[in-house]
Formats: sequence, structure tokens, C-alpha cells
Amino acid sequence: MPEGLRSIAEFVARYRVFFIAGGIAFALFLTALITLIVALKRARRMRGISPVDKKATAHKGTSPVAEAAPPAEAPRVKRAKLSIGDAPSPWTQGIYEQHSPEGKIEALLPAFAFDEADRIHRVQMPDAVQGADFLSAVRHCDTAAGLAVNGAYATLLLWHSGDPSYAQMALKVASHGQIVPEQKELIRFLFQDVTGKPLSPRAVPGLTRWSKPAFKAAVALYNSPRISPQQWNDLEKVLPVEFKRFYELELAQKLPAKTIYRDAATSPVFSEGLYRTNLKTLRRYMSPARWLRLRNSGYATRFSGWLSTIPCETEADALLHVANPDVFEKEDLPEELAAKIQQIFATTNIQAWLFENGKKPPLTYRLHYFKFFCLFERYNEAVRCFAFLGIFRRDRATRLYYARALFAVRMEHDAWIEMSSLMSDYPRDAAVLNEAAIYAHKLGRHEEAAEIFALARGMYPDDATLAYNEAVFTEQFSQIQIQEKWSAVQKMNSWSEPQRVTTPPVID
Repeated sequence: MPEGLRSIAEFVARYRVFFIAGGIAFALFLTALITLIVALKRARRMRGISPVDKKATAHKGTSPVAEAAPPAEAPRVKRAKLSIGDAPSPWTQGIYEQHSPEGKIEALLPAFAFDEADRIHRVQMPDAVQGADFLSAVRHCDTAAGLAVNGAYATLLLWHSGDPSYAQMALKVASHGQIVPEQKELIRFLFQDVTGKPLSPRAVPGLTRWSKPAFKAAVALYNSPRISPQQWNDLEKVLPVEFKRFYELELAQKLPAKTIYRDAATSPVFSEGLYRTNLKTLRRYMSPARWLRLRNSGYATRFSGWLSTIPCETEADALLHVANPDVFEKEDLPEELAAKIQQIFATTNIQAWLFENGKKPPLTYRLHYFKFFCLFERYNEAVRCFAFLGIFRRDRATRLYYARALFAVRMEHDAWIEMSSLMSDYPRDAAVLNEAAIYAHKLGRHEEAAEIFALARGMYPDDATLAYNEAVFTEQFSQIQIQEKWSAVQKMNSWSEPQRVTTPPVID
């Protein structure tokens, strides 16, 4: 035996115990791996079989055919439904989809759009129902079970053909209890003008399950919070041309802001879209700037009508009315509205977040809470609330209200510091100059008040508010000056006049 083989044989003989143990371990590992693979394949084949069928399989040893319905996500079938061997059959799949309720409905789905009055419009396709068996579809809907299976399909079939009985069929489907929820939601949405219950695409999540190109594009357009120009280019290729004017109204609310503002000047559709966008933004964020933009737009009368229809029943409603930039004092609110606002906040635990470190409301809500405190003379709460306003503490109107609150709680020095800072930041602002002159007068800084009024009058000679306040100040300041001069005269003559007159004489 060669020397090399002899040494190998001696090595194996010396460590044969380890070689035997390694071989056994490898065999066990291979057995476990094969067992795992077989178990996974068995679990995959058994998926979709009910517990009853599993028991039957265990006892009989046979492979039952699964009778479970296809999943609700899509009309595609699982292997347990229609398959040849281990591979799905394209032929059986096509037959199933052609004759399934979902497949029939999918072929008849129309694109849709909404007009300015939020009425739904649908694309009618008479060619899509050529050769369809109308009598059979309607006859199958005579029973509750038949309506549950064929009701949605029959409704679409009759509508595309122009048969007026589609409306009666739509009402039956909308009220039927056994119809698949996705089909019932679809009919309720598409024929909401028949059922009398308006629905937006976002209110019907089941619409996203249908893959008809034009229908799917319309759903995407109305469900997307924003639409980019590239997305619109893709959607426009499959949406019907005859509804373009309705789709533009939706785009005018979802395209980039610069595009909407650019086209609003020349396009009535985009002008309407901009108005609606501003309304949504105002209702959500209660921005005074947005409020002024709407009031100064070409829709001012319509905007006033919209405001009159807003109820005052919730905290958000009350804060929206408080946010009105035309409201400077409590008296600017209608008496009944002011009472409702106070009633709403009387039931709200404001003290918890204001003084007890409770959960604070959103920053926008805090801003309008602050204004509410100032309007209704709850100045201690206003001063406390100002500390939680974050970036809004830089706002001019908020700082004016804050100075008023400081002055009301006898923090005159802090109030005057705030007003001096405002005059430095806004040296030509009429409201700031007017307020500063008033506070200077109330704090006894009469000469400063006279200077501020003179400065303001030079900038705004036609401002009625400034003219009135300056006249009142001049009258009161003149009386103060007369009193001071008369007191000085009395002091000078007191040594020779034991019985002096305490009021200045009136010169006729």
C-alpha cells in the first residue's frame, strides 16, 4: 500500500468515532430538511380547505376539492378552484372571469365625473351591451337569491341600454341585504342620483378594487389628495374626453398651487377650483389670511352666504367664527352667536390644558382660543394662553391683543413694552399707532400720545378711527392741562386766599 494511503487509513482508524458521529448528524439534518419541504408543500396544497374538509382528509386519506369562495380582493381564482396539475390553467381562468359576476360587472363599469353642484355624471356605452341577454338577466332578478347574484350586473346592463327600469333595479340592489358589499357600494355610488344619497369616491373604499382602466383612473383622480402634472398626463390618456370640463374642476383643486393661481386669472373652472380650495383650507386651518383672501375675491357674496350657513354647534365651529378677521370686539359678533360661542366653551375643560399641564389642543386652535379669551374679556387666561402660541406670538394682531390683555390685568409696564416693540416693528401701521397712542394716554404718557397721534395723522389723514380717537384724546388732555394749571394757580395764591375755589372758572 502506498505510503500516502496508509497514513490516511491510520488517521481515519484513529478518529473513526468522530467520522461516524458526523455522518449521523448529516443524515439527521438532511432528513429534517426533507421533512420541512414536504410539510410546506402539503400546507400550501391544503390552504383554503375548511376545517371540516381537513378532518375528512385525515380520516379518508383523500384530497378533497376546496369549495371556498374566491377572495374578495380580486376575481382571480386560487389553485384549489381551477387548475390542471400544479399550474393554473389560462383557459379555465378566462372562462371563470368571463362568466363570474365580477367579470361581467367589470366589463360594464363606466367612467364618472362630478359637476359644480356635485352631481354625478356617467359615460353611457350602448356598444358594450350589444348581444346581451336582457330578458335572462332581468328574469334571474325575480328572486332574492337571483337578485343577490345578478342585481348589480342587471342594473348596469339596463342603464347602458337606456332602459328606464334600471332605476328600479338600482333601488332593489341598494336595499338588498344579501348582495356582496362591493357590488352594493358600487351601485349606490354610481346611481346616487337614483338612491338620493350623495357619496364621494373617498366614502366608498370598495371602488379601488375594480380595475377597468377608465373607471380606475376616475377613482384615482377623485381619491388623490394631490395631482402632479405628470400624473394628470397619464390619467388623461384613459379618461373620456367628453368629461374633461368636469375633471378640470377637480384638477383646479389638486394641481400644484402655482398652477392653480396662474390659471385662475383666465379660467372660470380654475377660479371656481381656487375658491373651493380656499374654503377647505379655511375650514381646516381657520387662517385669517385665507379669510381675507376669500372676502376680497370675486366670490365675496357667495362667501358671505356660505358663512351664514355654517352652524355653531361644535368647538371647531365656534373657533371658526372667532377667527373672523372682521371681529375685533365682542360687539362685532351677533348677540345670539356670541351667546352660543360662550355656551360651547362653558362645557369645555379649558383649565386642564391651560393651567394643569393637560393635553394641549392643536396650535391653530390655541391661537383662536387666545382671541376668544380677549374678545370675552377673560384676560388672565389670555395672558397664560399667549405663552403656548409658539410661532404665532410673532403675529401683529396677536401681539396687539396680548398688549390689551396685559393692560387689562394691570401689567401696564409689560403692555407698554409690547406696544413699543410693535411700533418699532410696524412704524407705519395705522392700527399699531392708534393702539399705542391710546395706551400712552391711559398710562399718563400724554405728550407721547400727542406725538403718536400727530405722526399717525400725518400718515393717514383720512382715517376716521384715528381722527375720532385723536379728538377724544385732545379733549381729555385739554381738561387735564386745565386742571394742572389751575392747581398751580391755587398753590401760588393759597397763602393769601384761605377760601379758594376748587374748580377753574368758565370764561364766557
